[in-house]
Amino acid sequence: MAVVFPERLAPGFAGTLRRHARRAQVPMAVRTVGWSDDSRARRAKASGSRSAAWIEAHERPLDAAQRAVLATADVLVAFELPRAIGALAPSARFVQSVSAGVGPLVGVLRGTGIRLASAAGLSGDKVAEFAMARLLTVWSGARTLDALQRARRWDPDALDTTTISGRTVLVVGTGGIGQAFARRARAFGLRCIGVRRRPELGVPPDFERVVGPGRLRAEARHADVVLLALPATARSARLVDAGMLRSMKRGAVLVNVARGALVDEDALVAALHSGHLGAAVLDVTATEPLSRRSALWRAPNVYLSPHVANNWRPEYLDAVARLVVENVAHERAGEPLVNLVDLDEGY
Repeated sequence: MAVVFPERLAPGFAGTLRRHARRAQVPMAVRTVGWSDDSRARRAKASGSRSAAWIEAHERPLDAAQRAVLATADVLVAFELPRAIGALAPSARFVQSVSAGVGPLVGVLRGTGIRLASAAGLSGDKVAEFAMARLLTVWSGARTLDALQRARRWDPDALDTTTISGRTVLVVGTGGIGQAFARRARAFGLRCIGVRRRPELGVPPDFERVVGPGRLRAEARHADVVLLALPATARSARLVDAGMLRSMKRGAVLVNVARGALVDEDALVAALHSGHLGAAVLDVTATEPLSRRSALWRAPNVYLSPHVANNWRPEYLDAVARLVVENVAHERAGEPLVNLVDLDEGY
């Protein structure tokens, strides 16, 4: 097994993986390939915007020792991979992503015969808690209170807030994150309406109802919040464009804890400056790290964070390690992998 990402991103992960394997009595040899991609190549792989030749010319090269590990690996654990992974790892049977989002992996694995399993569901609670905390910050007027404190002003009239109970959240994507958010939202008296690609699959717990993607804009007209918790695929790229923003209720809040590629950032900035959109909570942006020249930094009522809703904290990586061991056991028993990704769909 090869763990393909720098040790600095997840110190001790290989040791955690070995420990869980011993406990489960699943024999495996774990070797680390300390590789991370060039940011330009990573974006191109996720978006499919560049040719294979361009990607290979711009991705970070592998050294001989790294190639030797990949050449003998049966399973890869990774966040991203070299484009030629099919040739580099001819024995690989599947790749276990360390993330629920698999955009950087789908393009390089499609057509290789190597299966992909995601970490969907492992980050749901953490990301949902983050989204709720940021949303409450918007609605509570916390920024105004902080400004009053810094100015040493005692001004009860500076704050104008109302109860949040009874407000409506349109949750776009009813998977692990969407469902975890709905559980928390219900405790605050919020109504959650879900948007899922196949509404005929039913209404998940804590949702009032679900609709298909064709109803997205119609439902957005009545929602106080639109929360994005769906995968970034070719189908969902720039889902929130100028037309979608215009369809949203005046004063509504956009929350994106999914992927920056879902939002047309120029249109978002315009909607914030016009006052049509009340606020935007963004944990992700189209290009990361966000350029210091980006207009998002100066747009009114933007709540930016550097993609930390689900950071690679020890308990998360512990859960990933358990999932890796579980899927290795499934593979050896000829059983289906947990969280198997449809490479054609992208999730």
